[in-house]
Amino acid sequence: MKRIITICALISAFACSKDHSRTFKGIITESDNCCSSMEGGRIYKVNIVGSDSTVTTVLPADYKLGDAIAFNMHINDTPPAILCLAICTMPGLVKLSDVTRVE
Repeated sequence: MKRIITICALISAFACSKDHSRTFKGIITESDNCCSSMEGGRIYKVNIVGSDSTVTTVLPADYKLGDAIAFNMHINDTPPAILCLAICTMPGLVKLSDVTRVE
């Protein structure tokens, strides 16, 4: 339930903003070894700095846990396609763009 409220809050923040391309900072906290991206890369959870929000996304495989990144979230982007093992639940993905490592 908390995850749904967080996602709704993020969506409403984007919908009410005139600038739909805000830059955020986050820390990579988890990787998902149960699912894989059809476009390449791995599935990671990213904690958004300054909030309690976490997003699940696909990033290149050379990112590591603990990396700090800057990124944009676009409300109209389609998340990448993924495949999960039968025993795993499919995560809800958010597409990030302009991802860079930061100090």
